[in-house]
Amino acid sequence: MDPNTLLISLMAIIILIAGAVLITFIYSAYRKVRDLTLLCFAYGLFILIIGIVIPALLGLFTDDIYWVYWSEFCSGLLEIIGIGIMIYAVLKE
Repeated sequence: MDPNTLLISLMAIIILIAGAVLITFIYSAYRKVRDLTLLCFAYGLFILIIGIVIPALLGLFTDDIYWVYWSEFCSGLLEIIGIGIMIYAVLKE
């Protein structure tokens, strides 16, 4: 396995862990104040983080240009959806 691919995948796993910790803090704050803005923000952040790490984790399994292209496309789509949910959460008030 290429060392660069391994390094990128390791960073993706660190992003997943850091994102999970942040989402846990946001959800804990939601449980205290019951503000739906926080809950929507947590959902948007979850989708955003998944979108960020899809191409890096897929790089562990394949180098096929077809899957690389579609993982990048789906990644961008999930990132747009996640950011859109977070924008909606902030602006709905």
